[in-house]
Amino acid sequence: MNINYYPGHMVKAQNDIKSVIKLIDIVVEVLDARIPMSSRNPIVDDIAKEKQRIIVLNKADLADSEETKKWIKHFEENGITALAVDSSIPNDIKKIIDEISKKGEIVYKDKKDSINLEYNPIYRVLIAGIPNVGKSTIINKIAKRNAAEVSNRPGVTVRKQWIRVASNIDLLDTPGLLWPRLDENNAGEKLALTGNIKQDVLDIEGVACIGIEMLLENDKYKKMFLEKYKLNQEDIDTLDSYDILEMIGRKRGCLVSGGNVDTMKASKIFLDELKAGKIGKISLECI
Repeated sequence: MNINYYPGHMVKAQNDIKSVIKLIDIVVEVLDARIPMSSRNPIVDDIAKEKQRIIVLNKADLADSEETKKWIKHFEENGITALAVDSSIPNDIKKIIDEISKKGEIVYKDKKDSINLEYNPIYRVLIAGIPNVGKSTIINKIAKRNAAEVSNRPGVTVRKQWIRVASNIDLLDTPGLLWPRLDENNAGEKLALTGNIKQDVLDIEGVACIGIEMLLENDKYKKMFLEKYKLNQEDIDTLDSYDILEMIGRKRGCLVSGGNVDTMKASKIFLDELKAGKIGKISLECI
């Protein structure tokens, strides 16, 4: 499936970040815990390679916890601190603040008139992430106010802004940085399945069929899928993903005149339930 979705403001966002990176002490990259690789933009590794790094695996409450642990280990083996986070839990937000503070614990000492002066500098923290990954929500929770604009529509933040969240911490909120190429490693499909790109640029039925195929390829997730939609293995042995989508539609009453299935409606039901974790805690990228 070819997905062409790279608005011009995302190119500007990359240029904006490059222009301020010299001012930054710590880079916090917010990813979707269900798709840690597809929700990354390679530009962050490039522009932040000399900076202290924190990766926040947001929406960890929707992801397979065992897979999330593996991803944390993977990032830490590559020298990057990683945290599993549910942005609705205050203690998880505190984990991010504590990690920022830990990385910024530097005390400068000057000597003047034989007196040692100690002071804490202001640490400037870049918050980066793809659209709709929860970046602005996390900033607002850290700041304890509606400092960053939030919406359930992908790509809401359209300008960079500095936000003072503590006496010595400034956060830089930035527009979402989406991949320039969504056809690599099925990134576009995975972003669509997790709700990170707008549905109006997608073939909804095609994305639903791809999602069904992904779940059926994993024994653990296949079991969740069959239980959720009250299907038996024997029911689907000889069916392709579109036929299975029609079965889901029949079971959910998505019927139109003549007893035919409204597969568009069935697709939306499946995609909404997958995105919301109603099928189960599922990671679409496993190590």
